[in-house]
Amino acid sequence: MMILNLTRENSSIKPSYAQTPEHSRNPTRYVPRPASPEEAGLFYAMTPEKNAELGCIGHVRMDFGHRGKEFWHSWWPRGPEELNSPAFKEELGKVVDALRETVLKDLSSMQHYCHDHGGQIPGGLCTQNHGYIVETENYRYCLRCNPIPGDYQAYLTCYDLAVQRQNMEQRREAQPTVGRLTFSNGEVMEFTDAKAYTEKLKEELDCVGVTGFTFETLTDDPQVRKAVEDIICDQFGEDNPRSLEEHQATAPTMQMGGLCQ
Repeated sequence: MMILNLTRENSSIKPSYAQTPEHSRNPTRYVPRPASPEEAGLFYAMTPEKNAELGCIGHVRMDFGHRGKEFWHSWWPRGPEELNSPAFKEELGKVVDALRETVLKDLSSMQHYCHDHGGQIPGGLCTQNHGYIVETENYRYCLRCNPIPGDYQAYLTCYDLAVQRQNMEQRREAQPTVGRLTFSNGEVMEFTDAKAYTEKLKEELDCVGVTGFTFETLTDDPQVRKAVEDIICDQFGEDNPRSLEEHQATAPTMQMGGLCQ
């Protein structure tokens, strides 16, 4: 089932939100933000497994025609049909209508928008691609712009955030958190990989004058707890007085601490 019309449409069609009171009251609701290079993977084709993990619904492929002033689009499903719900279709239409006022107005507008708003992402074959993200309460829309004539100029990939959250929770239950860092600015980082946790802990201790934080070791694994103690002791120029055998022979206790700016 399509979300937008699979028949090609041009820009003579009036935006459907023009008479929508909700959009009139909040015209900035669907303003995109520039993507970071680390988010580039969200804008390109993925394996079926990755599509399922991220709750990918599908993508809209778009181009501006031969003269750069038309607007052609088609829908390509990438997830279960039940994700392509009436509520999603309605919101997707509003998002596309809003983007048609700026970055998707025509090819020239897209070129100017990309020049002015950044969002460069790796992966473009013939020209620099740009990525922009619109996130609502239930969905994430990732717009990849390829601002050159003679090709498809835009792909809008759509994700269901409820599916993402559910999959993250299931993964968290399957892979218990081994450690947590909480920073003075309120940011929290949780780790399910012991090596990543200890490496990040050491990294933050080396720049503690810049970032105040607390740490919590949540695993009972004696090797991880010993490694954390080694890092802390080394920070103060001392040897860890406790051996791995001692950790293995004693019941684990709460292991946490912190350093302030």
